Amino acid sequence: MSTAADRGVAVGVDVLERSELRRLLERPWFLRFVFAPEELAHAETLGARRRLEFLAGRFAAKEAVLKVLGTGFLQGVAPREICVQHTPNGAPVVRLQERASRRAPFAISVSITHKRDVVAAVAIGLSSSIDAVVGKGRTTAKESDAVSSPTIGSTAVIQQNAPDEQTPETTAFLRVRIGQEDAHYGGHLVDGARILRLFGDLVTEITIRTDGDEGLLAQYTDVRFTGPVKPGDYIEARGRLVRQTRLRRVVELEAHTVLSAFPEAGDSAAAVLDAPQLVCTATATTVVPYPRSKTTTVLDRTTEES
Repeated sequence: MSTAADRGVAVGVDVLERSELRRLLERPWFLRFVFAPEELAHAETLGARRRLEFLAGRFAAKEAVLKVLGTGFLQGVAPREICVQHTPNGAPVVRLQERASRRAPFAISVSITHKRDVVAAVAIGLSSSIDAVVGKGRTTAKESDAVSSPTIGSTAVIQQNAPDEQTPETTAFLRVRIGQEDAHYGGHLVDGARILRLFGDLVTEITIRTDGDEGLLAQYTDVRFTGPVKPGDYIEARGRLVRQTRLRRVVELEAHTVLSAFPEAGDSAAAVLDAPQLVCTATATTVVPYPRSKTTTVLDRTTEES
């Protein structure tokens, strides 16, 4: 590893097993010391398995960046001063704060990859000026896919000359009113499968937008039901494409109650909630056909008949 900025490039590498951090991530003091508030806020929106994967990846990235800076955890820079966020398309972005920002007169690019229980990160410091800035971040790099990448991916700096040149985020949105026919359990509770059907529609819309194909839903992971759903509730469900490989698309999903019926106040009483209530989160993986992936075109009637 080289840490001399005048040499042009400084490289840091870190590899760890997620299981090494499992117990430490249950201790509040460790979370406050290692992770920035933005990282912890995002981690709390994830299921247990994805949370461990996310925080382990950020931990490895911080270790790699510290090696680029030529320091350690207890040598002048706290790891929470290195914030690893992500662009709308999921690429990790390094944002240095406080003392860390003063130790890096060069841009830093980072790449993270996962394979089963192993997490690896590579950080590269470039002494030349780079205009790849997202918000207050310094550089961006593509994060390797957790499903199919067997080795550490190469790091590539993504240059963005203007905010409007960023890759648009692929999302989908639904708002539905839950009817009386959906009540399934005692107390007029709606079963969780009703929300998962909404999630399925969101995933289908996203794959149609990205691939021109409905795709095939392969699995849900980290499904968490966090609040009750009752007839009369208005549910807002959102999906966001966070990762993609040649055949797979990974979508993060969440559903909130935004309006709710209040039968105790009257037969037709309802109100807008002061704050949306999170009722379900999940991660979905869908598969698209390889021959049509990224190449499908919609034929007009004349061409099709010909």
